[in-house]
Amino acid sequence: MTYSLENLCRLRKNHLNSAAELFSRVFIEDSLAILMFPEKETRKQKLYHYFQFRIKYGLRYGEVYATSSNLEGLAVWVYSDNVEMTNWRNMRAGGFNLFRTVGKDAIIRMSKIGDFTSALHKKHASFPHLYLAPIGVDPKFQGKGFASKLLRPMLNRLDQDKVHCFLETQSRSNVDIYLHYGFEVINKTTIPDTEIDHWLMERPPE
Repeated sequence: MTYSLENLCRLRKNHLNSAAELFSRVFIEDSLAILMFPEKETRKQKLYHYFQFRIKYGLRYGEVYATSSNLEGLAVWVYSDNVEMTNWRNMRAGGFNLFRTVGKDAIIRMSKIGDFTSALHKKHASFPHLYLAPIGVDPKFQGKGFASKLLRPMLNRLDQDKVHCFLETQSRSNVDIYLHYGFEVINKTTIPDTEIDHWLMERPPE
């Protein structure tokens, strides 16, 4: 099977709401989502606003692709020059609206996590790369090859361009999946004041 970015749907702003809804379903029970938004009754709504921001950040500072216009799955790729979420970049991606919708306490929790992961990122990925953050497939379409459809076209392009790829995950099962695509674990640690494992993974071009 030929994997090409031309076979994917380049996400546009008019897809933003549907894309945020997709990620809020995918990550509703994710360990970081629970850490950021511990109140289960409001978590999905706050995740929707959080992922609106993350996707807008990717649209402005990277590339975002869906498996099709039906959004079975979605991948956000950020250029390494833009990985650092400065105040200016955050505001341009809708940071003020995020603060207004999720609340101060959630922003503080998110900032602590962000400071920790950003420091690790700078330490272990100082080279030019593309940052995958995040990727997800709608639960009803998981196990049907949509993750490969999202990943392999970009990885093929990175191989051609001789560019590294970098990602982070808090899931042991995800680590095993990414190993299958040629990623290597370059660091494993625990998010401070939690029991959440945190893996950093890199994929050199093939």
